[in-house]
Amino acid sequence: MFFRYTVKKDKRNVWDKMAPVWRKREYMVYTLLNFDAAKDIRLFGMKNWLLGKQHDILSEKQDRMLYSKNLWIYNSIFAHGMLVLSTAAVYGILIFTFLGRDMSIGDFTLYVGLSTTFTSALTNVLNNIGGFKQNSLKIDDFRSFIDLDMDREESCINIPETDKYKFEFKNVSYRYKGQEGYALKNLNITLEAGKKLAVVGLNGAGKTTFIKLLLRLYDPTEGVILLNGIDIRKFRRNEYYKIFSPVFQNVEIFAFSMAENISMKKTEETDKELVKQCIEKAGLKEKLDTLEKGVDTELLKILHDDGIDLSGGERQKLALAKALYKNAPVIVLDEPTAALDALAEYRLYKSFDEIIGGKTAVYISHRLSSTRFCDSIAMFKEGELIEQGTHEELLAKGGAYAEMFEIQAQYYKDENGDENMELRGEAAVNV
Repeated sequence: MFFRYTVKKDKRNVWDKMAPVWRKREYMVYTLLNFDAAKDIRLFGMKNWLLGKQHDILSEKQDRMLYSKNLWIYNSIFAHGMLVLSTAAVYGILIFTFLGRDMSIGDFTLYVGLSTTFTSALTNVLNNIGGFKQNSLKIDDFRSFIDLDMDREESCINIPETDKYKFEFKNVSYRYKGQEGYALKNLNITLEAGKKLAVVGLNGAGKTTFIKLLLRLYDPTEGVILLNGIDIRKFRRNEYYKIFSPVFQNVEIFAFSMAENISMKKTEETDKELVKQCIEKAGLKEKLDTLEKGVDTELLKILHDDGIDLSGGERQKLALAKALYKNAPVIVLDEPTAALDALAEYRLYKSFDEIIGGKTAVYISHRLSSTRFCDSIAMFKEGELIEQGTHEELLAKGGAYAEMFEIQAQYYKDENGDENMELRGEAAVNV
């Protein structure tokens, strides 16, 4: 048993040493096969550099596998050596007793057979125990992971049965692991049910952190977030996620059909007519009309030779269609129009504002095209909420929001200072 404990401990060490190497290898395989990375790899001449990295990782993997193999050989030699010695000792005692005429030939034969059977059975039991221990190592880390944030049935409550949700941030701060400063500091803000909030600010202002806290992708370092007066940590995550239809800047496209990418369901469970309606509302109908297979067209060429690739703007429109299909009571748009020009962004926001109607919505954008459609605007700077109010109120205040608006408005004027009415008239004045 001592030997088995030693083997388990050694295998634990091997497992811990191999895990980082496996992660590196998986990342390198992903990078080398990633279509989005191909442009950088070719244009910056990264091929040999990446292949060198891959070679180093494979060499490291080989060295650690050799260590594991040698460890197994040494342990096996020790185990079999102990087995041979113990068996020899038993046989020696039996032979000594038999030669001393204290045991008959029948008893000697019986005991030798029993000894052999017992040794074989004990070996099998210990091997099985060792196998169980070895297999348990593979799920120990996973168990630890899910135990970190497991929703306890006895402590969780159901989401209120309503389509009107009010969110309150009370003294909320968040600090990323390993960072000294706060990404979000002492935030107090309320999102009323059925209202639309625009969150604006420069890069690093804390906008995306705010959204991830709202969606409960992160939990606050300090403070509390309330849903209809209840701490959101009391709800099951899966149930809480159901009330949101998020659209992120970085859109993940899966190598399945367009319909499945929008519904996130099996083909037979997908309402294709609803998919088409959502595609039209999201402004992707022109693209759909060019596809021979319509919504059954496969996306990406990873699994299908006839798969298609979408442009950045088309990807974001597909994400909007997915949010519309889910039809959750709260819409979150985290810079989903970054790949669109200013005029297309304005028109899309205008259309989307009409589509979502009375639903609760949160808009995030560097450009201010969305703010005119919102009931309230929150201006973030360096992790703090510095201004809040309507578009007109913040312009009249003449603070950071007004300055940001005026700077952006300059892009819609020609060289003589006159307004370009084609863009300014739609995308700036109406903002």
